Formats: sequence, C-alpha cells, structure tokens
Amino acid sequence: MKKPPVLIIAAVQLLLVSLVGAVMHLSGKPVTALSVLIGGALNALPSAYFGRRAFRDSGARAAHRVVGNFYRAETGKFILTIAGFAGVFASVKPLNAAALFISYGLCVIVQWILVARMVR
Repeated sequence: MKKPPVLIIAAVQLLLVSLVGAVMHLSGKPVTALSVLIGGALNALPSAYFGRRAFRDSGARAAHRVVGNFYRAETGKFILTIAGFAGVFASVKPLNAAALFISYGLCVIVQWILVARMVR
C-alpha cells in the first residue's frame, strides 16, 4: 500500500502561506504577513508530524501497531497545535490574531481539498 503524501500536502500549505505572506509584506503589512506565516505553520507542521507518525507501519500483520500509531499521532498533533498557539500568543508581539486564525483555517480547508483530490 502506498503511503499518503502528507509531506507534499504540508509543503504545498507552507508554499501558499509563504506566497501570501510575501505579498502582505510587500504591500506594507509585515505584522499581518508574519501572522499569516505562523498560522499556516501551526497547521502544516503538526499535520506533517501526524502523517509521518501515523503511517509508519502498514499491512495486516501490523494492524495493532497501526491503530496505536494513529492514537499517538493524533495526540501528538493536538499537543503540538495547542503548544504552538500558546507559544505564539505568549511570545510573538505584535501579532494580528485575525490573520493568524484565518490563515490556520484556510490551511485546514486546503488540506481537506488536497486530500480529497489525492484520494480519488
């Protein structure tokens, strides 16, 4: 069974937020640009961790390990996301919270779309 292209999806997400961040920075909004980049990274990096961790094993003989990997991967993704948001809000000043959350949410949507296209 072919492993899912989780790192490709994360790379596409990071590329998109980098492009949007560059446009925002060049239009004179550096705080918004940084917030967009951080929001995208807060989605892409934990998702990449999840994909690498969850899909390490495959096959019928590894079924028990696969299930365990999924639980550990989802827990790790959740912890990384929460710690990432906490760290950003504690240390990044100034920050455009709206741009951060919008970027995060749009990256979630991009992830869903890319996964749906690749599954077909």
